[in-house]
Amino acid sequence: MIKHHTDWEGFELNLLTLSFSKAVEKDYKEQQFTKTLRHVRVAMLTAIGFFGIFGILDAWIVPEVKYKLWYIRYGIFCPFVLLMFIFSFSDKFKAYMQICIAAIVALAGFGIVAMIMLAPYQSNNSYYTGLILVFFFGYTFFKLDFIYAAATGILIVAAYEIAAIWWSQTPLPILINNNFFFLAGNLIGMVACYSIELSTRKEYIQAKLLESEQRKVHKANLELEHKVEERTGQLLRANKVLKQEIAERNRAEEHVRESESKYRSILESMQEGYYELDITGNLTFCNDAFTKIVGYERNELLGANYRQYTRAKDAGKVFRAFNNVYVSHKPSKDFEWQIVRKDGEKRFLEASVSLTTNSERLPNGFKGVVRDVTDRNLAEESLKEAYSELKRTQSQLVQSGKLASIGELAAGVAHELNQPLMIIRGHAQLTQRNIAKGKIDIGAVSKQLEPIERNTKRMMNIIDHLRTFSRQSKAEFQPVDINQAIEDSFLMIGEQLRLRNIRVEKNLDVHLPTIKGETNQLEQVFLNLITNARDAITGRAQDTPPEEDREDFITITTQMSAANNQRVEILFTDSGGGITEEDRGNIFDPFFTTKEVGKGTGLGLSISYGIISDHGGEIEIARTGPEGTTFLVSLPVAKSASKDTRVEDLDIRQTA
Repeated sequence: MIKHHTDWEGFELNLLTLSFSKAVEKDYKEQQFTKTLRHVRVAMLTAIGFFGIFGILDAWIVPEVKYKLWYIRYGIFCPFVLLMFIFSFSDKFKAYMQICIAAIVALAGFGIVAMIMLAPYQSNNSYYTGLILVFFFGYTFFKLDFIYAAATGILIVAAYEIAAIWWSQTPLPILINNNFFFLAGNLIGMVACYSIELSTRKEYIQAKLLESEQRKVHKANLELEHKVEERTGQLLRANKVLKQEIAERNRAEEHVRESESKYRSILESMQEGYYELDITGNLTFCNDAFTKIVGYERNELLGANYRQYTRAKDAGKVFRAFNNVYVSHKPSKDFEWQIVRKDGEKRFLEASVSLTTNSERLPNGFKGVVRDVTDRNLAEESLKEAYSELKRTQSQLVQSGKLASIGELAAGVAHELNQPLMIIRGHAQLTQRNIAKGKIDIGAVSKQLEPIERNTKRMMNIIDHLRTFSRQSKAEFQPVDINQAIEDSFLMIGEQLRLRNIRVEKNLDVHLPTIKGETNQLEQVFLNLITNARDAITGRAQDTPPEEDREDFITITTQMSAANNQRVEILFTDSGGGITEEDRGNIFDPFFTTKEVGKGTGLGLSISYGIISDHGGEIEIARTGPEGTTFLVSLPVAKSASKDTRVEDLDIRQTA
């Protein structure tokens, strides 16, 4: 076996059979069929021509048996090849092309063996040449796969051996001589056929590798262009801000000189760092303790913006603290601020800030005190950063999954809303016509308004549910009725399943206890699993022959766990084509998808796995095969039903 390790899986070539793995072999066969079909048809016509033309030699060399030989040529071989030529225009020819070609070559060989046996001794010598010609013709010109070509050649040689030994009883010297030429010709043809096919398959691999690399280069180019554009925009904005800072710095320097002497005597005696900033954040004054904490000389700090020594990730945080003070006019105490000293060392500051005003009581800057609390906060800050980044990423992925689900379900929701709208419109028009005709019957109008009110409430319920589902909010755990959450999920996807003739069966345990969780997130998990089941059924239906068609269904079952009475189980079963063993191990990985490009993000099951883990539950593939797949979701029963319980308060495992 030779194997090419690339990001394009499946490049394993068996050097004995010259075949790839199943998926790659199918693609290779498709390409080879398209490339060689015209050549094969030409080869068939050529075979008919040459095999038929050589009939002239029959009449010349062996006239006494020419009719028998012509029967083989024109009664059997030529009609058979012509039939195969006509069959090559059928859609089914692709599946049987190699077998058909092998049959033609074998028939030609068997025919010539028969001619050798029928022709008188010595007159049959010219037909031996024809048999060798069949070998080379079949091995090279007919584009036969090596396996088929080798098998056909061996069958022809075997046919000759049987005929020469048991039929015509060929003398041993002649038999040995003929075998030498036949076996040599057969072996040379096999080597040539093997070499041609091996070269063709290697060229196919190289072409696929080249396509893969071209896609990578194209993707890298797009990413680079995007980064260049983004960086250019950042530089332009930074240049603008820098110009503004330079202008403000000039004004700040004048202010510093006026106030420095006023505060120096008091502030230089302080152990805490004291600072003053103008309204844009440029330092206008500081004491010696501040310069020691920050690690810059006074002349390097005065006029400089606080961002110069503030860690980039904390710049926004500091800005918001100053902005809150500016808006509220209330001082802020003890907010944390991380800086980067001139020598590159990172330090944590605990700062206070209050607003300064001019003589007209208008805000003109900020002042405050900072203390170095690095030793106390450094480890805690690192943990907070990691946890905050994780929760933010998880929230973005969950919200992305929600929006993707809503996009897929838009058609079904539109249909759900269209029905009540048509009812409302019809009753409103009927009421309007009655009023226009002067037929005002209070009782009739009241009856006509009832469906309008009922269907308006139905639409409001669907829209309110959709708005709640799409809203990004902080997760708060509370008692959840699993059965109701499943029913609510069908508000947005039920119509799509009906349009695809997918039967939905719900086996919901009405005595099921509540679980503690976040309804919005659990509905997203259910929607992801139902949507995946729908796509699996749709994909299977497209690939299933009509005679193998079966009813499409999705079954949802809720029940108490048989192994643990403190857990609730939800089973999602579909009639799709199942999940391969190779994909099963990656099914919950982020961005893994078996769908075509542009038809799936690969985040649905990954997000579902994270949500269920956050709820202290488990999600797994309980069963899969050609008959369909069953996903099992297990969740713990609620211990309390407080609506104020937050995610952080729950005694369950959090996704890290």
